[in-house]
Amino acid sequence: MKKIIFAFAAVVTLMAVSCSPNTSSDDDQLYEQGIDKKHLRPE
Repeated sequence: MKKIIFAFAAVVTLMAVSCSPNTSSDDDQLYEQGIDKKHLRPE
């Protein structure tokens, strides 16, 4: 019974974190600053 409650709590926690109201444009800016564009090959 404890495993079921723990699993339910874990799922609820993951859902709450994934539904946080951060915008994807903020994430894109962080990603673009973090990559080195010299090492990318054009397709």
